[in-house]
Amino acid sequence: MDYKFDEESIQSILEWAKNIQAPQTIQLSEYENIENLPQYIITNIYDIKQHYPDPLYNSAIIRLYRLKEFMEK
Repeated sequence: MDYKFDEESIQSILEWAKNIQAPQTIQLSEYENIENLPQYIITNIYDIKQHYPDPLYNSAIIRLYRLKEFMEK
């Protein structure tokens, strides 16, 4: 997936994250097991809202994109 960091794309991924019905845990990859997925989502949303457009926090945006890819498989 091509990750976009423009304001419209960020609003879209935030809206998706706010409305997802997330399970408690998931295994995102072989090495990434998320034990408290609802808190993981809230934390990333908070980081993005507090720091966007600072590119240092693009990792929070990428984490939500990766989660969306996983959930939509």
